[in-house]
Parts: sequence; C-alpha cells; structure tokens
Amino acid sequence: MNNYSQMRVATVFVLTVALLSSALAIPFVPRTVAEPLSPPEIPSDPNPENNSKNISISSILSWNCSDPDNDTMSFDIYFGDKNPPGKVETHYMNKTYSPDLKYSTQYFWQIIAWDDNNESNNGPIWTFSTKANTPPNVPTDEMPDNNSTGISIGTTVSWNCSDYDGDTLSYDVFLGPTTSPPKVSSNQAGKTYKPSPDLAFNTTYYWRIVAKDANDSTSGPLWHFTTGVESPITVTIITPLPGKIYIGGAERLTLPGNNTIVYGGITIEANVTSSKDIDRVEFLIDGVVKITDNETPYTYDWKPLIQFNSAFSLKRTITVIAYDSDNVSASANITVTKWRFHPLPWIMAGVALASRLILHTTVVGVFYNVQQSRFSVSFFTLRAHYKTVGPFQMRKGNIHFKTCSGGRTIGPMTLTYLGPFHRLAIGSFTFSGNVNAERIGLGGGLLSGVLQSRFMGGGLLNLFRNLRG
Repeated sequence: MNNYSQMRVATVFVLTVALLSSALAIPFVPRTVAEPLSPPEIPSDPNPENNSKNISISSILSWNCSDPDNDTMSFDIYFGDKNPPGKVETHYMNKTYSPDLKYSTQYFWQIIAWDDNNESNNGPIWTFSTKANTPPNVPTDEMPDNNSTGISIGTTVSWNCSDYDGDTLSYDVFLGPTTSPPKVSSNQAGKTYKPSPDLAFNTTYYWRIVAKDANDSTSGPLWHFTTGVESPITVTIITPLPGKIYIGGAERLTLPGNNTIVYGGITIEANVTSSKDIDRVEFLIDGVVKITDNETPYTYDWKPLIQFNSAFSLKRTITVIAYDSDNVSASANITVTKWRFHPLPWIMAGVALASRLILHTTVVGVFYNVQQSRFSVSFFTLRAHYKTVGPFQMRKGNIHFKTCSGGRTIGPMTLTYLGPFHRLAIGSFTFSGNVNAERIGLGGGLLSGVLQSRFMGGGLLNLFRNLRG
C-alpha cells in the first residue's frame, strides 16, 4: 500500500471518529411546540327562554358563558325587533342587559363572546315575544255615592283605580250639570278633585273618570249627585241691645230710640241659627276682625285700651259674621257709643275737691323728733312754714322753735333725716286739721339755743329757705 492510500484510509478513520465523538458528546434535547389557545364557549341559557311568549316589558336579558382558559370575557350584544338584530353594545362586560321593551312585540337577540386574546364565539339568535298591554281597571268607589242627594256645595269628589300591569296611572276628570260633562282636569296624578268655585245649590252634577297608563285608557261609568238646598242662616246680636246703657258689662238703663251707650268693657254675644253646621263666627270692630269663635256661645270680650274711633269719634260699629259648612254667610251689626275714661283723672279731681272740703295743713321746714301715730303727729319745729286749707278758710305763716302737733298724716311725707340718731329732719308733710304750736319752757329754750347756734347759722337755714321758696 502506497503512501497515498494510507493517507486516505487515515482521513476516513479520523472523520468517522469525529462524527461518533460529536454524537456522543451532544445530549438529546426534545423539541418544544406551543399549545393552541381556546376561544370562549358558545353563550347559552338565555333568559327569557328562546321562543318564550307573554314576557313582561320590564324583563332583563341574561345568559351564561365561560372561557376554558379563564380569560376575561366581554360581549357584543345584538338586539331588536328585526331578524337579524342590530348591534346595541360592543365589548359589554356584564351578562345581563336591560332593554326598552314594548307590549305585543317579538324581539330577536344574539350574544358574541370575546376573550382578551381576541378569540370569539357566536351564540345563536334567540327570540321572545312580550305580552299584550292590559288597560287600567275601571274606576270605582266614587264619592259622593252615585245618585246621592243633599251634597255640600264645597264637596271634593274622589275615586279608586288600579292597573293590572302595575303601570303608573293618570286621570282626566269630567264634571258638570249635563249628561255630557266637560273635562275639568287633565292628567292629574291624585284620586281626588275639588271643584272651584264651589258648586251651585240644588243642582244635579254628572261626572266620570278616565284612567290612563302609558299605552291605554279606561273610562269609568257616568255618576251623578245632587247638591243640597241653600239653607237660611241668621245672626242676632243679643248683647249689647239697641236703646240700652251698659256699665261694666251689665245693662243698667233703657234709653228712648236705638242709641246704645257702653261704658267700660263688655262681652259681645251673638246667636246663630242654621240648618247646616256652623263653621265659624267672626267678631269685627269697625271692620277689623278681632276674634274667630268656633263654639257656642259665640262671644267676644271687648276691652280696648283706646276708645276713640277715627277723628276721635266715640261711635263704634260691632259686626258679627257667621259661616256654615257650605261657606254660606250672614251678618248682623250694631253701632254703639263707647265710653271708657281712665280713672286717674277722676281720682285726681276727687283729691282736688277733697283738698278744699277737708281741713288740712302742710308744713315745710326743719324739724326735730317727728313722731306719728294712727290719729296724730307731733314734732318740734326749728324753722318751718305752714299753710292750712279748709272749707271757706286758708291761712299760712311761720313757726320757729315750738312744739307742734296735728291730726293724722295724709298724702306723701318727704323728709330727709340727719344726725347720728336721725332725730333731725328736713322736708315737708301734710296732716289733717290745724297746726297746734306751744311755746317751750326753760329746757326747751336751752335746746333751742344749742340747736340754733349749731345748725341755724349755716347751711340748714339756707336749705330751709330753699324749701320754702
């Protein structure tokens, strides 16, 4: 074998060994393949059920759907009264949907489910039909009762009504004195109606109610009632009466004619008669309401502070107005001369007159040891001026350093007491009768000298002059 052949054999051997070594050195690694993702399941369990009938217009649509990969889902909703329905929601996140439904309508709907990997699955087209509308029930329980009589002219009519479907109702009210009454109220929510103005007396009224929901209406029967006959109502003022004099609220004298004089306060009393119930009675003075009375006896205590009317007139007008349950009214009035003067001027006039008829003395000055009892007064006068007034007499003068006495003190006593024992007094007072003055003895003279030297030389003498002057 030549060298060339040997080299070829060696090369083949080396390559064979290298291939075997690389095969043994590199471990086997299996190949990994990505698993495919699953779309949402087909929507199912429709509510309302497919092909269901008489479904309420307040129904809410619902369905079930899940995702094998537990992905978040959303839904496209197709809904309408045409097949196929149009899309109304895109990527809707709930499994319930509340549409606006109408009565007696067939609806179609479909749900397409999506996951967050943009995988989807279409549900089938379902269908259901809503029920037909039920109109409101016939209005009942009319008030006043049908064919009733003697009804108040201020009555309020009322009724009852309901709806099988639970719809909200409104009402048209027809009322009038003919068998084809006019509409007096439209689309009202309440079940009562108050005619305004009040109805007429002794009249037959016809009325009916039309109940309405959003889609239909029901007319009630034609009812009627008759109002009562107008009742007479009378008002009579029994206190005060014409031609009388009242003092302190009591009748004292009778006067000729119809003139009435009232002195002081008085209780005004009225008598009211009616075949109907009396609602209220008003008492007015000169057109102004003073009180409203609702119970018999109908009275008002009139005790005004100021007695004059306009322009200082003493004439006052008392008016009583009564209203019955039908708001029918009647009135009565009386004009009086009202006297009531304050007693103070009379007291002052009496005091002034008594001051002329009763003998009394007023002293003004400086006094010592003023003492008074129930029947007399005594005092020592240092310096005083007196004035005695009585029937057909009046005298006055001065008294100095004398012991004096008089009758019982009357009127105000205005004295200011001085000194450590409050025996010395300056001022004035009044007592009944004359003043009796006595000369003092030796002890009194000594006291007079002491008091005169200590007090009369200065301010007390000037004060006495000021009091007198």
